[in-house]
Amino acid sequence: FFFSKMADTVDELFDVRNALLIGNFQGCITEAQKSEPSTAELKTERNVLMYRAMVAQRKFTTVKSEITADKSSDLQAVKRLATYLHKPADRAEVLATIKKQQDDGISFKNPIVANVAASILANEQNYGEALRCLHGSDYLENIALTVQLLLKLDRVDLAKKELKRLQTADEDATATQLATAWVALATGGDKIQEAYYIFQELADKYTATPLLLNGQASCYMMQGKFDEAEQLLLTALEKNSADPDTLVNLAVTSQFTGKGPEVSQRYLTQLREAAPDHPYLADLDAREAEFDRIAEQFTR
Repeated sequence: FFFSKMADTVDELFDVRNALLIGNFQGCITEAQKSEPSTAELKTERNVLMYRAMVAQRKFTTVKSEITADKSSDLQAVKRLATYLHKPADRAEVLATIKKQQDDGISFKNPIVANVAASILANEQNYGEALRCLHGSDYLENIALTVQLLLKLDRVDLAKKELKRLQTADEDATATQLATAWVALATGGDKIQEAYYIFQELADKYTATPLLLNGQASCYMMQGKFDEAEQLLLTALEKNSADPDTLVNLAVTSQFTGKGPEVSQRYLTQLREAAPDHPYLADLDAREAEFDRIAEQFTR
């Protein structure tokens, strides 16, 4: 998630930010390179958005080399994210830096620094500490990330309270719309269709990205419509053949659409190449190890 100040003025970076929020990473980079922000602060924010899109495209080396030591704390935060994601050996140092930031009481007043720290801790599945980084933030994307983290903790009740804050601030903002869809999905029942329409509306208004297509596919999966979900996921795969969420969901849907086990295994193999430390794989490996352990007891 990314960053914007809530203001009544015209948002010069709307197209750049919006492309990033819906997962149109190349579109974000293209719009950023075309934009000519009117202030130094906006230029920095444009660069933050652009480099975040590059990180999402796994262009870690480019981001790390272009963000030099004299750049702003906002950009240093993005560089930390690239460093964390690039090489597992560097993660301990990045996490130590975040711990120092948590303790200094100052760093997380910068919403970008707070957001990046929360994103990294969330990747570590340390959702409680991630929420601490975002506590008290009034930035739209930080509140939306708070919603997402609370849903990870199955606290739909608290997520709904944060969603109300978003809706009060800007009901039509893309971050608010996405958060509304996530909460609707987590609520289930009749709300699933509402979530589907939100993802569809965003796709129609802007462009159908893997993020939005996976959202729609998730709605279909929760309704037991696995064939329909698979069609959307195959479209997402055409747009980005290495998107982890797409590969995970295809591995699942293939088991419900009459495909042979080799199809699901193929998607998992691709996932291991694209995102070897993905939480789905960690959970799958743990389950398989537990199964093997129990099976061994019965074969002694």
